Amino acid sequence: MPRRSSPPPAPAAPLLKNPGHIEDFLLYRMHNLTRLAVRGVGLMFQREVGISRRDWRILAFVGKAPQVSLTELAAMAGLDMVVTSRCVATLVEAGLIAKVRLASNKRITALTLTEAGRDAYERARLGGQRYNREFTACLSDEEAELFNRLLLKLEQQAKVLTQREIDKCDGTPGADRV
Repeated sequence: MPRRSSPPPAPAAPLLKNPGHIEDFLLYRMHNLTRLAVRGVGLMFQREVGISRRDWRILAFVGKAPQVSLTELAAMAGLDMVVTSRCVATLVEAGLIAKVRLASNKRITALTLTEAGRDAYERARLGGQRYNREFTACLSDEEAELFNRLLLKLEQQAKVLTQREIDKCDGTPGADRV
């Protein structure tokens, strides 16, 4: 009697999709990658430009949107209003950002880069670009393109899942903070 062969075992799900321990979870790995990479770029900003990563973020968004309000800046930069206000105050004191009254409405204070702020922004931007090139140098052009497409897919999926969780919270305070 011929022996019946059993079907081959199903391939195991990739570890990325079926993590066993916290160290295998995609979000944990991305967090660790981000933490390590931003520490390096932060040290570079401090050494080369004399500003923090947060300072650079604020300078970048004020440079992108001159005459931005503090509230708009906090939203654009994805920072808490109190943190943004403190950071802006430090940058104003350092002479990198100026507060100006809008001609159209003197009650509104807008933020703009000073000449020293534009210089710091440009030096940080160039240093950041250099750091980014060095960081991604381990990827081939094809890998970089694929990774970019994968990041876009993951960002979209994160938006969908986050909105699902927000909806489940029924408007609980703080539930919509990402």
